[in-house]
Amino acid sequence: MISSEIITKLETIVGERYVSDEPEIQYLYHYDFISAEPEGKCDIVIMPGTAEEVQNIVKIANNFKIPIVPWVSGINFGGIATPRKGGIVIDMRRLNKVLEVNEDDMYAVVEGGITWADLKGYLNKHHPDFQAGITWSPPGTGVIPSHLCYGMFNLGMLGGTGAEFINGLEVVLGSGELVKIGSCSLSSYWYGRQPLPDLSGLFIGFEGTTGIITKMAIKLWPKLPFRTDYLPIAQTVEEGAPMMLKLAKAGLGIIDLLFINLGWAQSLMCLDQANVANDPVELGLPDFLGLITTQAYTEKQHEAQCEAIIDICKEFNLDPLTLKEQMKSFPENMQGIMGHLTPSTGGQAPVQFWGCWNFSRGGGGEWVGSYNTTRNVVKYYQLSRDVSLKYGKPPQYYCRFMFGGHYCVTRTNINFNKNNPEEILNARKCLKEIHDAVQQLEGSIMYKPPLWAVNYYNDKMDRNMYQLIKRVKGLLDPNNIMNPGQGIEGEK
Repeated sequence: MISSEIITKLETIVGERYVSDEPEIQYLYHYDFISAEPEGKCDIVIMPGTAEEVQNIVKIANNFKIPIVPWVSGINFGGIATPRKGGIVIDMRRLNKVLEVNEDDMYAVVEGGITWADLKGYLNKHHPDFQAGITWSPPGTGVIPSHLCYGMFNLGMLGGTGAEFINGLEVVLGSGELVKIGSCSLSSYWYGRQPLPDLSGLFIGFEGTTGIITKMAIKLWPKLPFRTDYLPIAQTVEEGAPMMLKLAKAGLGIIDLLFINLGWAQSLMCLDQANVANDPVELGLPDFLGLITTQAYTEKQHEAQCEAIIDICKEFNLDPLTLKEQMKSFPENMQGIMGHLTPSTGGQAPVQFWGCWNFSRGGGGEWVGSYNTTRNVVKYYQLSRDVSLKYGKPPQYYCRFMFGGHYCVTRTNINFNKNNPEEILNARKCLKEIHDAVQQLEGSIMYKPPLWAVNYYNDKMDRNMYQLIKRVKGLLDPNNIMNPGQGIEGEK
């Protein structure tokens, strides 16, 4: 319980309107809306409107050793923003502005609670020639958490994970200190993290346990005038994946390169469960759908790119139809979310595939996703597919190639009904079994991991690395108030 004295102090900071300990408000923050992780309960919710207000809240929490959990939308995986030990949830959604767009250096400075819808809408309106990397998460999810947790974007072939799109940070530490990292610490420009000591890694991958980001500068990319999206379809993942591996290393200016299996595609079609094929391979249905997106400055440059893509597809006996052409072959009632890609809407990715991963209402979805060597993409699918089918779940697989093909992300979704405790238990068992199965693949490291997976990697990690993380965490959050129960606890 938090005393009335502390509540009064918090109300003084942000105003009575933005502080609540009412049960119906607490309930909104007790779990994330996707994950099957165990629930938590906060004591109080507060919504700051400035970085200084965040500072003052953290100072009070630090003085009284009250746990705090930064929160943007609650639509995340792994229960990362679940208040496991009570305390204060700091809802960042009032901090949702684009503060600056620098077209010369191609970056945007945004506040800590901004969503993808906020950012994309602002850029489309005020800077239509520029784009941010877009995730497949819902438009209402947070931009900054995605960057900090190695989210993967449609521009991942150009820039890598979300962490590699970060130019600079403004952070409130567990002590309440406000720190700037990157070129912004020495000037008004947020163009990058070089040539200074790069301390941004103290907050990347730490899942809110080392600080609260109040501002971030993220890289933007130009929208070039010539662009094509291809959607090749193959009978099996084993047939299609080698083509994608060759495309990843062909140096063709491809900005997005990924493939999904039919299970994932069915979820995007919003099909009724009765119409879902649990095992497309057994039924002889095409199980591989690729997405290749390229853009260019001149028409001749683009023609050369497209010619090379078509030639590589044909090397593997695959028909390189464009996305628009493929969508014409889909019945309208099977287009689902992919209907956003029809010519009437521009017919282009990226679109936020805010996946209907649960085929029934009232349900949820979760995945086992790993950053991985590109050597593992087929084997990862085979292992996760076998486990999914064992549990009666349609395997929903996705693979995206990153940073010019230097590595990839691989993941398998499992859907379930969150109103059914038996289904939740079954989903947890399935996910853990998939995780255990793919651990035989060297280099498969789960990202946005739920707590059970965090503990697994803590035990497996190089011991000196583990101890270093403990010391860093203890330095930045000496009273262990930052999202306690998540990640590695700091050294006292």
